[in-house]
Order: sequence, then structure tokens, then C-alpha cells
Amino acid sequence: MLDVFRFAWFAVRTFLGVIAVVVTLYAALWLLVKILSAAPGNDDPAAALGRVNSYNARAAAAGRAVPAIPQERSARCSDSRDAGCDRR
Repeated sequence: MLDVFRFAWFAVRTFLGVIAVVVTLYAALWLLVKILSAAPGNDDPAAALGRVNSYNARAAAAGRAVPAIPQERSARCSDSRDAGCDRR
């Protein structure tokens, strides 16, 4: 009879230990994401546009066709994700 209680106590400790490990890993990853998202990066907001322009300049110099990118959009389309704005 004592072996049943011993096994039950082992099962409960194992279950609680696994839960504790999962919660600890979750908290550590959450903290890591918070720290990394708060860290100021050397982000240049215009870096993507610079890469596109650089690629287009190299493509034009090599004689490949460069897709036309509209330089100006209406104020209504600037903040909208409407598919009609992309067709202009």
C-alpha cells in the first residue's frame, strides 16, 4: 500500500516539475522578447527604399527592365490598404 502513495507522490512531483520548467521557459522567452524589442536598433526607416533604389539603378545600368514605381499617391491611399490604391 505504501508503494502506491510513493508512486503517486513521484507522479505529482514530476508533473509539477514539468509545469515549472515550461512556465520558466515561457517567462524567460517573454523577457527576452521584451528586452530585444525595447532595445534601440540602428534602424534606418529609409533603408528598404534605399535598397530598392540601388537594385533598380543596377538593373537599369545592366539593361534590365525596371518596374515603374509610382512616386506620388493621393492622400486617401497613403494610409489605406485598399487594393484599388495599388492599381493606380
